[in-house]
Amino acid sequence: MHVTKNPYLSGTMRAAALAIAGLAIIGSAAMAGRAQEPQDRAANAFKRVCSTCHDADRITATRRTRTQWDEVIEKMIERGAQGTPEDFTDAEEYLLRVSGRVNVNRAPSEDLVAVLGLTPKDADAITEYRKANGDFKDFDGLCKVPAIDTEKLKQQRDSISF
Repeated sequence: MHVTKNPYLSGTMRAAALAIAGLAIIGSAAMAGRAQEPQDRAANAFKRVCSTCHDADRITATRRTRTQWDEVIEKMIERGAQGTPEDFTDAEEYLLRVSGRVNVNRAPSEDLVAVLGLTPKDADAITEYRKANGDFKDFDGLCKVPAIDTEKLKQQRDSISF
């Protein structure tokens, strides 16, 4: 950072101004880091638990449901994968987010949130709509749920099954 000399600022005042600016930059960087911490924690757990033995692209090449990812993780633990229970939970949340699949006619709201990135409100609207109206036949039927973010659904279309 460059501070131009101002004849009205003493050396002490310039130093104080630099210190305050530095603290502001450090503080905003720390806040940004905290905002991304849960996502980073899950990605780091995935790398730590899964990527030591497998190529990340190979792992995420196939979309799976929560039950299917549970089975994969159980097999990996049986084969000697190392990590804490929290590591495995975080790795699964990462896998659901980047390579999950969800059946919108069967999944609980929590899985709709985890896989599709919907808000809890939108996920609850989908589950309530299907209870009241029956199973969704196709994507167009899903998009008829009132007041949900259909753009988010369109972005995650390949994660949805019926």
